[in-house]
Amino acid sequence: MFSDKASTFDLDHTLINGNTSFEFCRYLVRSKILPKSALLYAGIVYLKHRFYGLSLEEMHKLIFQKMLLGLHLPTLEKHVETFIKKHLLGRLYMPAVAYLRRAQQLGHYTAILSSSPSFIVKPIAKFFKVDEYRASEYEVDHQKRFSKIGFVLQGRDKARFVQDLRKKDIDQQNVIAYSDSHLDIPFLLSAGYAVIVNPDRKLLRFSKKRNWSMI
Repeated sequence: MFSDKASTFDLDHTLINGNTSFEFCRYLVRSKILPKSALLYAGIVYLKHRFYGLSLEEMHKLIFQKMLLGLHLPTLEKHVETFIKKHLLGRLYMPAVAYLRRAQQLGHYTAILSSSPSFIVKPIAKFFKVDEYRASEYEVDHQKRFSKIGFVLQGRDKARFVQDLRKKDIDQQNVIAYSDSHLDIPFLLSAGYAVIVNPDRKLLRFSKKRNWSMI
């Protein structure tokens, strides 16, 4: 039975040290599923997004078209399970994980909201035993091969999720939001209480004006 409170978490650089999708790409290269050039390409695109203004949607588009288009989803899903067990667990950001576990003990409704693709986020959400997750969606064709990007989850979508929690009798003022990125400012503003985690420079500056907590 849940309380009337919710704790909602970003994934990358929040519950996880680093970018989950990039780490999965690294795993696929080590497993010889993708060529070494894929890791270099993904790294360059990610850095352009992180530091040089490449939009989140454009980052997804470039990496999807170069690396995922035509790949078999069920095959990748099998690799995700191994990736989580053998590689990702060592990259947990334990201070944020502790807040998640505490929220669960208190009976909060918990959710992971991530722009990483759902085929990666879903099993991670299952590992953390959260009540719900939201993620970017990549569509597949009749052979279950990736065909196009359905949508990319952004900060405004996360904010909408917080607003929709009222359908579960959870007022926005009773929602805690955790994130690292300035792109999630709409999400953080939508909650009653915001906590920044490993914040980027823009979010750190913004948070100081709001006196937001930081872990």
